[in-house]
Amino acid sequence: MITRITALFLLVCAGSLSAQAADSIKALETSRGQALLQADTVALSRMLATEFVEVSRLGAVRSRADNIRDIASGTLKLTAVKYDSLDVRIYGDVAVLRGIADNTGTFRGFPFSGKVRYTRIFVKRDGRWQAVEMQQTAMQ
Repeated sequence: MITRITALFLLVCAGSLSAQAADSIKALETSRGQALLQADTVALSRMLATEFVEVSRLGAVRSRADNIRDIASGTLKLTAVKYDSLDVRIYGDVAVLRGIADNTGTFRGFPFSGKVRYTRIFVKRDGRWQAVEMQQTAMQ
């Protein structure tokens, strides 16, 4: 009987920790949106692992350095960032976030807007979550 109670307790605790981790990933994603709007490359640098890679809505592969450089220089300027339908799954020290982003801005002087469905993968290192991969797909 004690073994069953202990197992149930551990399951409840694990579920609670997983929910807390999912909430922290969603909060990190919201902070990322704010950092993008403010062109805060210091904050963005902390959120992205050194090996971060993004596959853009146009199929281009972009590194962490590409992202930070384009935001710092104004090549990429976001004027609106909205997230919807965020869903997070936790797998130990890996988290997968799926959602819809509706962003507006300019890239290399050309305006863009519209929704993308995206997946961002995070790894927990030294007690904090960092994005390591992102894939975007344009929505109609």
